[in-house]
Amino acid sequence: MWERFRLLNDYYDKIYVLSLPRLTQRIEYIKKTLSGLNFEFFFGVDKQHVSIDELKEQGLYATEHYQQFYKKPKEISLGMLCCSLGHLKIYEAIVQNNYKKTLVLEDDALPVLESLDFFSRIIRELPDEWEILYLGCEKNQNSGIKEKFKQVIYMAFPYHSQLKLTRQIYANYYPVNISRHIAKAGFHDCTHAYGITLEGAKKLIKEQKPVRFHPDNLLSYMAGTGQLKAYVARPKLFNQLSAFVNKQDSLTSD
Repeated sequence: MWERFRLLNDYYDKIYVLSLPRLTQRIEYIKKTLSGLNFEFFFGVDKQHVSIDELKEQGLYATEHYQQFYKKPKEISLGMLCCSLGHLKIYEAIVQNNYKKTLVLEDDALPVLESLDFFSRIIRELPDEWEILYLGCEKNQNSGIKEKFKQVIYMAFPYHSQLKLTRQIYANYYPVNISRHIAKAGFHDCTHAYGITLEGAKKLIKEQKPVRFHPDNLLSYMAGTGQLKAYVARPKLFNQLSAFVNKQDSLTSD
């Protein structure tokens, strides 16, 4: 296992795993599953210790900013807000410590062992100006004929039941392959495994203070509007144990 993680250890200046101290089962899972990876636990904001009103008073969240992008629900859930703040605090730590390249994992990331061997090829093909590299994500991962047809419809009638998406975002909704192992990112779900540069972290901090996005929507919005140079690794190196389960269930409950 250590040998498969060696390239990740060598490439990234820092590797963080986002979790909470009380999630003892997840912590033990990560210690076992990622044995050989030189990571550090980064403990985020626990929904059991804060309230939305407290976070508003601290200037960390404002409903009116959230509603600029979300049609519903009208208020972010406390668990999702805490998840967003956990990622935001990691970005701030990256800037504070001047880490050039950081790998961010959530506490339910599951390595795809047979895919880890592709990492050397992935980074050889990765454009020098990259700011985000998804090593795992969900939704909108393909861009075939069916997706291209749907994209035309979306751009003609830019409607989403929950999100306020623009034609520009729909124009970048699906990934675009630029090499065998790298695609330009589309509008993806999940933030269980991604690399981020120092410049990328600075941009995300500016956009997310106060919090206005779920963590995965933040990356997708910034990529879709051309503000962030985001790419997807092929093949996926990490899956998520709780894919399509609310993040508050994975990061703020045991």
